[in-house]
Amino acid sequence: MLRRKNRLMRAGRVEKAGALAVQIGKKISAQCRGLLQGINARTDAKALWSAVRHLTNRGKVEPAVDGITAQSLNNHHAAVSTDQHYVKPRRRR
Repeated sequence: MLRRKNRLMRAGRVEKAGALAVQIGKKISAQCRGLLQGINARTDAKALWSAVRHLTNRGKVEPAVDGITAQSLNNHHAAVSTDQHYVKPRRRR
């Protein structure tokens, strides 16, 4: 349906593409509603957000790079941000 809508938009048939976009929106809403149907948001926020993460394909992915820690990043930033040859300007009188 999305490909068809895109094809219609490229062909300049905006009205038909708009009607198809409405249908697509309804299908997406129905799918999400079905997946979130059994969750009570007032009493089980954890389950709700778990389902939302599942729907949006966002998980707990923490990319890790070997040898890089918060402290090593802080040290690097401090070294780069510090001018070793800084001379304090003379005070004007």
